[in-house]
Amino acid sequence: MGTFRLLVLATVAAGGVLLAPGRASAHALRAKITVAETVKVEAYFDDDTPAEFADATVTDASGAEVLTGKTDARGVWTFPLPKPGTYTLRVKSIGHAAQVDFPVEGEPEAPPAVYAPGRMNTPLALALGLLLLLGVSAVSWYRTRRR
Repeated sequence: MGTFRLLVLATVAAGGVLLAPGRASAHALRAKITVAETVKVEAYFDDDTPAEFADATVTDASGAEVLTGKTDARGVWTFPLPKPGTYTLRVKSIGHAAQVDFPVEGEPEAPPAVYAPGRMNTPLALALGLLLLLGVSAVSWYRTRRR
């Protein structure tokens, strides 16, 4: 019975490690950029609330400031298409910051190009972690019963 308890404890500990966030971002700021005939910035928090009146800065590849502005009450800021090149958007709001790199081509692309850092869907991540825990538990239980 001592081995079984040890396996259960190890499974629970592994589950805690697997389900713990990689970094603490309870209210992280995110930004999405759509490049078409103009550049549209959408700044928002993890809970999908808009980053109202956030400060935004666009710099070129050399780090020189190209544009500055503020998002509106919906967390949106639109500006004219700059000359072709690679740019970096930095958005700051109430102590949080987001950064997105985006290219501007010579001609606007037919469908707008959208640039946003990816993130895993939270319910999907929890479901995968739970399945992994159940799988480890089942293997441990089966190996214990075979003995």
